[in-house]
Formats: sequence, structure tokens, C-alpha cells
Amino acid sequence: MRVLLLHPEDEFPSPQKKEHWDWIVDLGRAPKSFYDQRSAELGCRVSSIYDLAVEFADLQVWRQLLSVGMGRVIDRFGFDWWEIIGVLLQTEMQDVRLAVRLAAQLGASCTLTASRPSSLADAVGLRLGIPLRVLQAGIRPRVRNRIARYRAALTSLSFEQLRQVAHDKYDPHYRWRRKFVAPVAPASEPVILLPSAYSNVTKTALSYARLLPEQKFLLVLARESGAVSDIPANVQSVPLAAFARGTGNPVELRQLERSWLEMEKSLAQHPEFRLAVQIGLVKGGMRFLRWGLPIRDAWSHVFEKNILTGCLSADDSNPYTRLPLMFARRRGIPAVACHHGALDGRMAFKVPQFLTYLAQGEMERDYVERVCGVDAGTIRVGAARSPAEHGVLWSNDAPWITFFTEPYETDLWRTEAIYREVLPALCQAARTSGKTVVLKLHPFETAAHRRRLVKTTLSESEQKLVHVTSEPLSLEIFRNTWCAVTVESTTAFECASVGIPAFLCGWLRHAYSGYALQYARFGVGRILESAVDLARIPRMITDAMPGKDVASRLVQAISPDALAEVLVQPITTGVPE
Repeated sequence: MRVLLLHPEDEFPSPQKKEHWDWIVDLGRAPKSFYDQRSAELGCRVSSIYDLAVEFADLQVWRQLLSVGMGRVIDRFGFDWWEIIGVLLQTEMQDVRLAVRLAAQLGASCTLTASRPSSLADAVGLRLGIPLRVLQAGIRPRVRNRIARYRAALTSLSFEQLRQVAHDKYDPHYRWRRKFVAPVAPASEPVILLPSAYSNVTKTALSYARLLPEQKFLLVLARESGAVSDIPANVQSVPLAAFARGTGNPVELRQLERSWLEMEKSLAQHPEFRLAVQIGLVKGGMRFLRWGLPIRDAWSHVFEKNILTGCLSADDSNPYTRLPLMFARRRGIPAVACHHGALDGRMAFKVPQFLTYLAQGEMERDYVERVCGVDAGTIRVGAARSPAEHGVLWSNDAPWITFFTEPYETDLWRTEAIYREVLPALCQAARTSGKTVVLKLHPFETAAHRRRLVKTTLSESEQKLVHVTSEPLSLEIFRNTWCAVTVESTTAFECASVGIPAFLCGWLRHAYSGYALQYARFGVGRILESAVDLARIPRMITDAMPGKDVASRLVQAISPDALAEVLVQPITTGVPE
């Protein structure tokens, strides 16, 4: 059997190509109809490696698996860097488990070819113990592919996004940026720390700060993309670059690198990690160690220079905003976490670094406790807003079918394939209902790139029915939305909370997270099983309306007194273990 492992950035071979394949396995993702069409054109089996994923069960095993490496790479603050970095490596390590499943289906008698070098293709070849032929081997293809990636970035990212990428890549330790920030005077009074690296994280943290107008907060931005324009009067905003000290302690780094290599040797003996070690995935984690220590030291400086009486992080996965929680716990001050979106599947395997987790409502609490297995005693229901704050905003006269898009590329989706499948069906629904299709973009997407996709995937008459907007989510957008369509964006949650029906493209949902299933469980949206269902939205709209009790189960506001109880009141019981 001749098998081709197709890299997500590569196109499918042309039917006119002389080389025949018995099975093409896409290392990316696309709708099933896309693979069915390619299979008919190429006369062979075509599928995605992600067809082998087991939804959510594949996430739940990682809490136990990650514990295997813990307690071995401990820094001078007592922080476990495998615990910090393992969260970042988990996605790639999970994909290695898919490689194992694929190898079991292929068997060692197959002939294995990869379209270009990739760790996942290497994992399949190593698991089978057979040679792996690579089509795009050598320096010239690597240079060509790198240029293509740069070109794609230049055409799909905004100037601000490109600038942030440059800062992250070439100034990760703020060696240059700190030269251009004004010195920050130490706080003269107690403040609560709000760490952030993204605008959505900032907005969530500030929404809680507004509940306590008499309490002072310190918003520290680890990345420029965390900045927002509307900052309450009780919040001071400063860049983390102002607290950076340099590239870190080389002696400590060498010691931790030695510990990491010893841990790697131990993991190589474990059947679940052996392949990840063989392809260099675990060793590659040391780059996060080299990056993370100076970031840790900058946060340490924040704690040393300010009187911090609490810490609220709206993203406890990213080291930028996880490390401050760890410092807070070590210092015995309130460490409170929440999530800037509706749900966070990584709660299934992260070691909690919070003393209190603020869930927005019953849906999130149920997901965190029942699905992710987080200790119920640490969870407190309390959103920063009330479900009745805006009331029901839906109107049958609203002009839009709003497609809340997502940065599908981050989950290795072939985005053009999604647009070709979804947009024509939405245009059909728009014609039937007399509405307009509006693509509301995620902050990580750029309008210019998405407009090009619209132009390449729709006819001229269909393009006239579609409008693309990158405007921030607002009451105006809600009021104009007749119904929402998305895969599993947080906006489905937002729409349901104000009475707007949402349709979930269930056949495109995340391979592991189970978000769409949880949404449906709490009446957030109606799961559709194929693009054909999208064209029937006008007939389903009445039955898809959110129930009267949905908003109250999604969002339950926390009172200022209750927030102060968990965030402001000092802890005197010492540092929890």
C-alpha cells in the first residue's frame, strides 16, 4: 500500500500526476465533503489524521500523563517547568498519539511518503520502523516553503500583528523594548495584579476591576497586543518590559537544562512519551525554558516593586499570565483565575495554580467540574456582568445572518475548504430569508485576507450578499443579528445570553474539546451535522430560539462583596502545596 502523508500547508496532488497513491492522509483538517471529492478525483482513499481523535477522552488522559515528568525541573522559586511547558507541548504530544493510531492501521508493509518534512510524519515512520521518503527534501524546498510562509504572513496579518510577531520572535526578553518604556514608580498603596498578554484577556480582567471602583488594580501587559483603550480610573496600566532585567541567570539555566535532559531520559522509558522523545519534541521544549526564565524574573520584579494583595488572571494557560498566579500562591496572596472565553478544554489537564476559579455561570461550572475534573471546592460561579444587563436583543427584523468566524488555521484546518462549504449554503439561506451574510472576524483574523477568500469561493452574485467586518463585538452587532452561525466560538454563548439563536457547525468542531456538545447541553446553540443544514436555517429559526432560562444558566453575576471576598481579603494560612 502506497501512503502519502500530506503536510497541512501543501496542496493535494493533481489527478494528472503519474504517481498513484492508495491512501492520502492529510496531516491537517478539512470537511468530509472535501476529502470525498479529492478521493473521487484521485481514485484513492483520502482522510485526515484527526479522524482518529476521540473527542474529549483524548484530553482527559493528559493530567495523569503529564504528572509523569513533574517534580524534576524545579527552579529557585519552586516552580516546576515541566508543568508550565507541558501545557504548551500537549497539543503536539497529542498529535503523536494520533500518529501511533495511524501506524496501527497502516502496518509495516506499506510504502510511506511525506510531502515535506514534519515531526508527525517522522513519528509515523518511526512507529512503523520503515523508511520515510520525503518529496520536498533538501535546502531549496525548505527555503521556498519558508518564503511562502513569510509571504502568507505579510498578506494575512495586519501591521500591528506583524509588529507583535517581530517583538515575540526577535525581542522575547524585552532587551530592546525596555529601552523605550518610561520607568514605573513603585505603587505607594496596595494593588491587585491583572496580568495580560491579549486584548480579550485584558477586557475580561477589567470587567471585574470595574466591580470594585474603590480598589486599585495594576494591569501589567506582557505583550503590546494586550492593550485596550478603555481603562477604568481605578486601574493603572504598565508594560512588563518596564520590569525586565535581562536574559536571566546563566548558571540557573544550565542547571535546569541538565534537569530537563535527565527528565527527558526518564520520559523516553515511558510508552506514551517514547515517540515524542525520539522525534525531538520533548527536547524542543527547552526553548520555552530559555524564553521563560527572563519572563519569570520580570514578574518577580513586579512582585518585589509593588504591594500586591491579590492576582486575577483571565488566562492561566499562557506562561505570560500563569507565572503571576504561581508567584501569588507562593506569596500566600489570593490567586484567582477565570477564562476570557466560554470554555477552556485545557482545564482537563492543567495543574490548578489558583485558589479560586470564577466560572461565568452554570454551563462553565459544569464543564470545569464534571468534564474537566477540577475540584468543586475551588470553583465559584460569578461573572462580571448580569444576563439581564442588556436583556433580549433579538428581532425578527434584524438584517444579518452573522457568521462568527474563527482563526481555523490555528487548528490546522484548510480554511478555504471551510469557506467553500459554508458560505454558499449561508448565501442560500440569506436569499430565502431576505437577509445579508456578515462575516464577523475573530481578532486574530484580518479583513483583507478573509475578503480574498470570499472572492475566491463565491460567485459574483453570492459575493453581493456577503459583508466582512473586523469591528469589535458590540451591541449594534447583536441587534443586527437575526441568527448566529459559528463552529464553537464564544460568541455563540454571547448570542444565546441575549436571546439570539445560534447554529453550530458541528461537523467542523474541535477534535478534542467537546465545546459544541457542552453548548448544546445548555441550550446555547443547535448543532448542525452538514452544510446542507445551513440552507435550512430559515425553517429552523423558530425551534432554535434560546429558552427563557438559558441566559440565567450561562451568566450569573458576582456581587462586589463576593468578588472582594475571594480577591481582596488577604490569606493568612500560608502557601498551599
